[in-house]
Amino acid sequence: MKVSNARADFVPPCDNQTMRLGDLQAIDMLRYSNEVEEICDQASKEDKMEATLQEIDTRWSSINLTMSPYLKKDGDLEEEVPLLGIGEEDYESLENDQLVIQGMMASRYLAQFEHEVNEWQKSLCNISDVFVMISDIQRSWSYLEPLFIHSEEVKRELPEDSTRFISIDENTRKVLHKAWETRNVNKAFNEAGLMARLDAIQEQLDICKKSLADFLDGRRRQFPRYYFVSEADLLDILSNGNRPEKILCHSSKIYLSTKVRYHKPPTLS
Repeated sequence: MKVSNARADFVPPCDNQTMRLGDLQAIDMLRYSNEVEEICDQASKEDKMEATLQEIDTRWSSINLTMSPYLKKDGDLEEEVPLLGIGEEDYESLENDQLVIQGMMASRYLAQFEHEVNEWQKSLCNISDVFVMISDIQRSWSYLEPLFIHSEEVKRELPEDSTRFISIDENTRKVLHKAWETRNVNKAFNEAGLMARLDAIQEQLDICKKSLADFLDGRRRQFPRYYFVSEADLLDILSNGNRPEKILCHSSKIYLSTKVRYHKPPTLS
């Protein structure tokens, strides 16, 4: 903003280090008091906006992912897969910073920092969306992984979905490992193409979950008492139908008010 009708030869104080109070009085600065106040107010608001953006940048450059390990077993091989998370305080910062950026978007002083504000709006939105998506995926994956990878019953009854899950398993582990290696939340969750890969994984997971639910529902309709047990317990029962000692632990869940008593075979002398 410029002061209208100001003298053409006026040099502002920032460019004239020797200016004195008398120089301002000589050009009758009081005539432009309203415009000067507006310029000062705009400068103050822009300075505050710049400082806030700098705080957001500093904060998110130091916010890292948290991890709880999931032990994946494949025969004698073991792999520690990171299940990712964001600290409670960091998630609160995410919500607060999104509100701050939304406020900036509605500010009349946005023009000077419009590009930076737009970039932060996209980045914080991506962090929020990716975190929700990746939380859902790793929750479903860690539940389905032992069923589709290790359950012979599932492999036998759902061969197509078991093959599909092998690809899901590989892609999910790649995404989680790569994000954990990056560590920084802003960089990891704003990786180009990440959301599209997560959408594809989620779509395939939904297919496997539906097939598994339909299969188990069919078994429950055949024997309604199976409705009393969880999906994991039911699969354990179905997978060990010819090994009674493996499914005895589930008897009290199927037949209420019953107890299982184990007897050791007599020792012959």
